[in-house]
Amino acid sequence: MLTYTFKIKTTPTLIQKFEQHLGTTRMLFNLAKETREYAYSKGVKLSKFDLIKQLPDLKKEFTWISEVHSQTLQGVIERLDKGYDKFFKDLKKGITTSKPHWARKKDWSSIEFKSSAIKIKNSSFEISKIGKIKIFKSREINGNIKLARVVKKADGYYLQIITDHEIQKCENQAVVGVDLGIKHFLITSDGQFFENIKTTDKYKNELRIAQRRLSRKKKFSNNFYKQVEVVKKIHLKIQRVREDYLHKVSREIANNYQTIFVEDLQVSKMVQNKNYSKAISDVSWSKFTSYLEYKTNVVKVDAKYSSQECNQCGHISKENRKTQESFKCIKCNHEGNADFEASLTVLKRGQSLLRANVGH
Repeated sequence: MLTYTFKIKTTPTLIQKFEQHLGTTRMLFNLAKETREYAYSKGVKLSKFDLIKQLPDLKKEFTWISEVHSQTLQGVIERLDKGYDKFFKDLKKGITTSKPHWARKKDWSSIEFKSSAIKIKNSSFEISKIGKIKIFKSREINGNIKLARVVKKADGYYLQIITDHEIQKCENQAVVGVDLGIKHFLITSDGQFFENIKTTDKYKNELRIAQRRLSRKKKFSNNFYKQVEVVKKIHLKIQRVREDYLHKVSREIANNYQTIFVEDLQVSKMVQNKNYSKAISDVSWSKFTSYLEYKTNVVKVDAKYSSQECNQCGHISKENRKTQESFKCIKCNHEGNADFEASLTVLKRGQSLLRANVGH
């Protein structure tokens, strides 16, 4: 699967339709959540199919809901269902989590359309119930369209096209273990060190000034909302710089290795540590791993004690890693850079996992 993102050439009419669709889908999400929660409180479990079956009656009561494509409405309920699925799976894993939140206007920013609602006409798209959409086309689209998504961002509206096109993966037999860190963003078992560019730090002064100006505006005034948009654009800039770096690093590694071993990190638990939460959020390990997964073969290994295990003798002790950078085994005296040593441990665990799977 591959996602293409294009900026939309908007018109007042088009913006009005987007906002109408956003409002309707947000309302449906909250209504479906309320219905499911109420039913659960009465001891009744409603599946996504139960909720979808109620859509025709809902359209009769509120005719304006029919102005949104039926499969888009179904997709909203499926989106809610995925949120609950994740919630229950996390509970089983012992991960502290929460149920899907209520959809707030400022956070609800995308509308999804199934392939049946999309047609390509020359350099524009025709989306059912929306009409013609012109884009700033920066690249050709490969593969069959599976899904389209209109996304509202601080600097305009974007069209995301998801296709079934598969990225060609590296054909050599090379494997590598990687350690994801904070001091260095990534270290490979081949000795490559990728820096942590600390994206948020680069823009923290600009963001601080913008937020200070926002705090001085009269709440809910025109100037207040204008400054809100300024703050949003800075956050968007930070996000784009970060994602660009993640794509470049993941592409470089994917081009050189057929299989990559990474730690199966429980990031949602790790960010609960107040001392490291901001730094962990800034490096975006989960997003980076997801980028790797569609570019090459990724094998996740147990992350437990990987930074404390000596890859020479296998001895595990927290005393092996007395500082963030240095590693010295208290049993065999093997020493080296702590992050590099961890990447070697990840490599060994990954190779053992592959051998075990082949044996079965």
